[in-house]
Amino acid sequence: MKDKIISYLNNNKHYWWTVGLLPGMYAITYLYTNNYTLVNSWTQLLYLVLSMIIAPSALMILMSFVLKNKSDRIKNVFYSSSLIILTAISLSLVIYLGWRWKALILVAIIAIIVSWFLGKHYKKGVLILFLMCLLGILQLSFYLFTSIYTYENWIKESPFVNIEFQIKPNIYYIQPDGYANKPSLTNDNYHFDNSRFYSDMISKGFNFNHQYRSNYPSTLTSNATLFTGQHHFYDSENFNNELFNARQIIMGKNPVLETFKENGYRTTAILQHRYLLLNHPDIYYDRININENELSILPDYQLDKDYFNDLKLAISTADNKPQFYFIEILEPGHITGVKAKNTSAIKERNQYIDNLKSINTTLQDIVDYITSQDPEGIIIMAADHGGFVGYNYTGESYSYLTDDIALHQAIFGALLTIKAPAEFQSHQKKIKSSISLFPNLFNYLSQDSISKNKLDNSSYQLIKSGTQSGIYRYYDENGIPVTEKL
Repeated sequence: MKDKIISYLNNNKHYWWTVGLLPGMYAITYLYTNNYTLVNSWTQLLYLVLSMIIAPSALMILMSFVLKNKSDRIKNVFYSSSLIILTAISLSLVIYLGWRWKALILVAIIAIIVSWFLGKHYKKGVLILFLMCLLGILQLSFYLFTSIYTYENWIKESPFVNIEFQIKPNIYYIQPDGYANKPSLTNDNYHFDNSRFYSDMISKGFNFNHQYRSNYPSTLTSNATLFTGQHHFYDSENFNNELFNARQIIMGKNPVLETFKENGYRTTAILQHRYLLLNHPDIYYDRININENELSILPDYQLDKDYFNDLKLAISTADNKPQFYFIEILEPGHITGVKAKNTSAIKERNQYIDNLKSINTTLQDIVDYITSQDPEGIIIMAADHGGFVGYNYTGESYSYLTDDIALHQAIFGALLTIKAPAEFQSHQKKIKSSISLFPNLFNYLSQDSISKNKLDNSSYQLIKSGTQSGIYRYYDENGIPVTEKL
């Protein structure tokens, strides 16, 4: 092996694959090791292989013929600068998930200059990159085996999929991301009077569950439980950056959508952004307002669809079957996710309140429109989790354990208000958290007051690091704040 390496370093031959293949291969292994749940579709893998391995390799093969009779120095400069530039482009795409044009142009200029003087040493860089690829492949293989190959599906057979509805009104589920509940908004961290919104909504026929909570702290972890009526407990701590398979659970075949479809409902998803579609999951909804050609290959959730007009179009073109609409709005959102230089709890609070004021008007316009078109429809407005106000950034909530009730509220306290017939009130009172929302709705639609399964309304937080790492219950099943390790 040593002799082969020395021979490679000392000969004047150039190999297209060392520059055309290695940078993209390392970048892809890095991307899949660190962000597997964002790119684990065959469509994305195909595009990544084509753009980061096959295209550069084809270019290098072509250029090897073009430079066939050129001097060794020209060849060294070309292969050296190409290695640096392709590596920089590949890593920029997978680390920053986008182009950094100014930085890449600067790297290209420096690469050409450096290669003019030191290009003959580029093969040493190839060896380093080759070793990085080997390590990357080993890391990815370990991750795939320990996290994916051994993955056990936590979703059990649902007791409410076979419920037969006796009444079938249209159902509109509006999910404003991170919209905090009343106890949260009135604590010292939020310190915001939202009474005008509550009064306006009550005048429109809505009733509030002000003690409503999410069971988990993020859109994916919370909605995975919402649409299954089951706890995942963070896959028993087998949790990297995201809950595995969450988008497939939320947008694909799940117990809630199955139950609606078994009862003859048409299902429609109206999304503001493509966050729930980042890894191109199979869609179980009958209709959705985002097309395949609007999805990104590298994770980029921003799309900003005109979701209100899309909802109007969906309602106006609905057939005569009963309808279920899932309307996801990523507002008011939550405070920033990662720490930055100028991040502070006060600054984040002020921005959050501004966003809340802004979305209030839109939410009222949406419910006014739905009511005008469908006075008998049931409208559910329920947030996926709290706004995290009180923390400097959301990631802070995963880094240390706390028994501060205001911080517990910041994570889990979520808006819930429902416009429904008076007979629904007894069922609405039983909705304590995300996990119990649809089971109680289904009990009402089936005209059955008996719960089909026992639901754990506890809220769980994951502490990712330190001596106190693990899963903790922050609210028990009765809504009492606790700090208990599972």
